[in-house]
Amino acid sequence: MNDIIKNKLKLLPEKPGCYMMKNNDGLIIYVGKAKILKNRVKSYFTGSHNAKTTLLVSEICDFEFIMTNSNLEAYLLEINLIKKHRPKYNIDLMDDKTYPYILLTKEDNPRLLVVRNTKIKGDLFGPYPNVTAARKTVDLLNSLYPFRKCNKIGKKECLYYHINNCLAPCIKEVNKDEYSEYIKKTKSFLNGDTSFALNELKTKMDNYSKELQFEKATECRDLINSINETTERQKISINDNVDRDVFNYYNDDKNICIYTLFMRQGRIVQNDCIVLELIDEPLEMFVNYLIEFYDKSLKPKEIMLPVEIEDLASLLDIKIFVPKIGEKKQIIDMAYDNAKNTLLTKDELYKSKLERSINALNELAILLNIHYPRRIEMFDNSNTFGSYAVSAMVVYIDGKKEPSEYRKYKVEFDGIDDYQTTREIIYRRYYRVLMEDLERPNLIIMDGGKGHMDAVLSVTNDLNLDIPVIGLKKNRHHKTDRIIYNDKEYPISGALYQLLSNMQEEVHRFAITFHRNLRAKGMFESKLDNIKGLGEKSIRKLIDEFKTIENIENASIEDFERIGLKRFYNDVMNALKNK
Repeated sequence: MNDIIKNKLKLLPEKPGCYMMKNNDGLIIYVGKAKILKNRVKSYFTGSHNAKTTLLVSEICDFEFIMTNSNLEAYLLEINLIKKHRPKYNIDLMDDKTYPYILLTKEDNPRLLVVRNTKIKGDLFGPYPNVTAARKTVDLLNSLYPFRKCNKIGKKECLYYHINNCLAPCIKEVNKDEYSEYIKKTKSFLNGDTSFALNELKTKMDNYSKELQFEKATECRDLINSINETTERQKISINDNVDRDVFNYYNDDKNICIYTLFMRQGRIVQNDCIVLELIDEPLEMFVNYLIEFYDKSLKPKEIMLPVEIEDLASLLDIKIFVPKIGEKKQIIDMAYDNAKNTLLTKDELYKSKLERSINALNELAILLNIHYPRRIEMFDNSNTFGSYAVSAMVVYIDGKKEPSEYRKYKVEFDGIDDYQTTREIIYRRYYRVLMEDLERPNLIIMDGGKGHMDAVLSVTNDLNLDIPVIGLKKNRHHKTDRIIYNDKEYPISGALYQLLSNMQEEVHRFAITFHRNLRAKGMFESKLDNIKGLGEKSIRKLIDEFKTIENIENASIEDFERIGLKRFYNDVMNALKNK
């Protein structure tokens, strides 16, 4: 603990507020809240802590605090500060996944979709922690009821109409009463009552069997089985038909597991859990998780919690119930038992995977005599004989992918010189890092040999950036087996080899996908450029509609008519044939 921190600790007030921990570069690395700032902040610098909190404290070189008038204001301020500064030790909780929902759109001719954006107009059902289950449910309902499938209503019926899976609003006016009945049954189904669908299918199956239409009878039977699998009834229920979410948690000295039971119409229909490294007080992390959860998820009528939490109901604007006895208390206890079991079993795999990555990075730091590379930025180039040249950057933090930090670059000159491509992209990336004061990586990896490394270093040296740079060298079997650093080669194996190989595959996948998309788009546009009267907006309409050359070659004149480009049909087809 340095003198700055010692002096500031003496001045801390005994009031609620938020504190911001800073590292040596002045970056905010953690944001927390406290009922009494003096007690909470002092606790970081006294006594023993778990490994994660010890690591956090070791990086703290300074801190700031903001007093608030109440604990509720501290909660709100903490949320805003985390969103603004994105501190690295808050990142796991802040960036937790958003859940998928099933959306019945509010349109004259509605559709059933799987979405994550809860602000779309329509009726939302869920959440579905398992996106596969959500998609399977939508597919099932689309098989039962003929909702519209296409994004935009065209001028010609599609295949779904001919197989009785769409009412074809594109060619006829749909009976609103008929749609209303389908909507009513679908809502009932998604709320847990599958009796309508099952009874209809059983009747159809019996009729098809009597008429000796065994293939159709089999289809009905399969749908019945699918419904039973998708909407398996839970034994535990509460006879009040209330939608509620049930939360509980369990923690040891290293981690916390937060377990959720989703109850709809009084029945448990889904469950989910998350395991996080313990950084703050367990109850504080639990509360922060709930706040972040409902920032991204729909609010039910009620949530059940294991303990009373001051001001939380006002903050979330949800009714909170803390059961003490009865069947609701049994469900709270069940969530606790599941959280405990998850942390003691499944978490062993989670921790071992995380530990393998961190151990591999520690091994890399020792091998190269560099600081622990918490943030790694890795680059790869791709082109076709110099054309459609691109580069891609992926980011790993503590050995975990951070897709929100990935970046794609179109090369601004002839990309046949791969080293020049590297110099251009590295300059563009790190000039922006300097100008916008972005977080700098602890290590740069170039998917290439010494020439690529030298290209990177020539730029970082010019920008006065002191960041280690390594290259990856392949053996005669075209497998990476060594690192190049400071003109020396270091063989790699085991966990470090696996981690770097995974990174290499990821950056290559990201780069080649971008390159292929750009090349397909370029080839598509180039063949259409010389068609008289076909302007940029029309070309864009074709690209958005058909995506690939193969799709446009297989398009009919009716498809062109649907998007208002019928007069160009023959010209486009002739242009594509002359390739």
